[in-house]
Amino acid sequence: MGRKRSHSIAIWTVLILFAFWTVVPIALVVLNSFKRAKDIFTVSPRLVFTPTLDNYVNAFTKANFGLYYVNSVIVALASTVIVIVTGTFAAYALTSFRLRSANTIANGFLLGKLVPVISMLLPLFVIINAIGLRGTLAGPTIAHVALNLPFVIWLMMGFLRDVPPELQQAALIDGCTRMQTFWKVLFPLILPGVAAAFVLSMQYSWNELLFSLQLTNLDTYTLPVGIAGFVGAISVDWGLSSAAATATMVPLIIVGFFVQKHIATGTTGGAVKG
Repeated sequence: MGRKRSHSIAIWTVLILFAFWTVVPIALVVLNSFKRAKDIFTVSPRLVFTPTLDNYVNAFTKANFGLYYVNSVIVALASTVIVIVTGTFAAYALTSFRLRSANTIANGFLLGKLVPVISMLLPLFVIINAIGLRGTLAGPTIAHVALNLPFVIWLMMGFLRDVPPELQQAALIDGCTRMQTFWKVLFPLILPGVAAAFVLSMQYSWNELLFSLQLTNLDTYTLPVGIAGFVGAISVDWGLSSAAATATMVPLIIVGFFVQKHIATGTTGGAVKG
């Protein structure tokens, strides 16, 4: 009993410390977004203060943050939908069709994911600039698709391999086409994986800075680029940047709250087989 109690205390201590480490920085950002400058720059953090919405008003009116928000929604949704559709069907083809080079193709996608992201910046910049998409929303969208696609393919391959092949064979024998088999039999079973891939791809595209900074201009900046613009060479507008960061976190927190069960299943469900 004493050993079990010590084990439980150790586990709870680690969980509490991890929660503290995770929640406190976020809480400070949220609090700073409602503070005036004089309250932010106190020597000790001031928990009791008069809240204000000036930082949010300035972010969406003076800092052109509303445009960055719309740009991020377009880029994140477009890249995520493209990645989910192409990645799921590519995984379906690699796991269900008898292709001689299926393993080679799958390993090629994995190799693309192992390459450091920074090393892909110059080639993608050259390609997107050559086809005239630099400075448009299509530029970062294509870059995010290229970066997320290998991950989604491998994640969905794990789920599709877990589905018993007898289910597909039974559907084909009953007269279903390949597409009918996919939508009526496979898709409901791999839905947790699709939800996990959607949220994780959306999160990456929503928060990605490097490619968005290099492939956009003032009219097509996304949220991370816009927030980075609040950091000046001499000073940082902490109130404005905190308000922008808080507004940026809200959509993903809401989405993650509603699909958290699918995320937990999706990130582990395809890890047993394949």
